[in-house]
Amino acid sequence: MKTTKLLLIGLAAALAAGAAGAAPYVELPNGQKVPGTAIRALATGDVNLTTEMGIRTFPKGSYVKAVADKPAEYDQAAAAMKAQKYDVAAKLLEGVVAKYRYLAWDVEASKLLAQALLAKGDAEGAVKAYEQLFLLSPAEKQNPDSAWGLRRAMLKAKQYPALIRQLDAVAAAGNRPDAARAQTMRGDIQLDQNNVELAALDYLRTSILFADVRDPAILGEATYKAAAALEQLRDPRAKDLYKKVVSDYGASPYAAQARGKI
Repeated sequence: MKTTKLLLIGLAAALAAGAAGAAPYVELPNGQKVPGTAIRALATGDVNLTTEMGIRTFPKGSYVKAVADKPAEYDQAAAAMKAQKYDVAAKLLEGVVAKYRYLAWDVEASKLLAQALLAKGDAEGAVKAYEQLFLLSPAEKQNPDSAWGLRRAMLKAKQYPALIRQLDAVAAAGNRPDAARAQTMRGDIQLDQNNVELAALDYLRTSILFADVRDPAILGEATYKAAAALEQLRDPRAKDLYKKVVSDYGASPYAAQARGKI
């Protein structure tokens, strides 16, 4: 259920990205957008834009971004993902990444590619796709969807030591909501290794120590997972935590699941 929700969020973001702005165009450092009728990026990063006055070349570094018309393959890939045809989507998106280098759609396709690979069970491939995304666009490291997408992929790929280092860095950065998510993911790591008691403790730490965050999505997840771990341990306090998810975090995606446990 959670994977499906994340996929739908990713698809919605993809559609929003596709609807934004007219293309093709080149944006200059002063904010000016130079429109054209065709655009082509060279391997060097230089961009040739066909305008009414002819072909205009923008050397790499002289423009903020260059954007092509949205590729038909991108929408085809989004449709394939919605139909859960992840292999088809991944192949289409790999083609977009290669063909539209430096033309914005390489970044958008890379984001969707990572999701497609993770959805089809290729967690290691998803990690590599996110790493490639960050090389294409370092700013994506600051995008929460991409940053946490990478961490989910690392969890599924069982890359625990590297993931723990990331979670340590997140906790040290001082952002309380992110630190809470990091603490919950520590529990996920423990649960993934069948350390149920340790997982329960990590989830409870999030629920108790980060109560000030007041985010139903974050606290609802941690409290539900704590309840599920306690239920697995046959601890009667699990039911109280399920009730807490419903009463205190009704806006959480986990509320419906918790309601079925009461």
